[in-house]
Amino acid sequence: MRLGKQRHEPKYLAIEYFYTNNGWSINWMCKQLGIARAAFYKRKHRIIPQQERENREIAELIKEYDERFSHILGYRRMTDWINHFNQTHFSRKRIHRIMKKLGIHSVIRKKKKKYNTSKPEETAEISQPRCQADFS
Repeated sequence: MRLGKQRHEPKYLAIEYFYTNNGWSINWMCKQLGIARAAFYKRKHRIIPQQERENREIAELIKEYDERFSHILGYRRMTDWINHFNQTHFSRKRIHRIMKKLGIHSVIRKKKKKYNTSKPEETAEISQPRCQADFS
């Protein structure tokens, strides 16, 4: 999964798959998909930047902590846990952005209602309408 911006990623992956498995022509597939052959080769031979490698490592950490803590961590607590256990200093905005890309968010549980336990007789006494005295 690419965490940065890339327009034709699925097309490039399809070309790579059909070239390696079926031996289809790269030139023909690029024409059919409407992308330049040079763009395919540029993407294939590109060097992955340091920040993108870090983002992939952060994404793996996020997935691990999300499973470990049963999907209850939001981006603030996720950042605190990652920075604490890995001795890093990632910003909350960066963790939030990666979590949004991965589709991970905290599960907010519903607040439980507190009910007063009472006997049926007490409930019946309270629910009966009271007679009002005549003030005439």
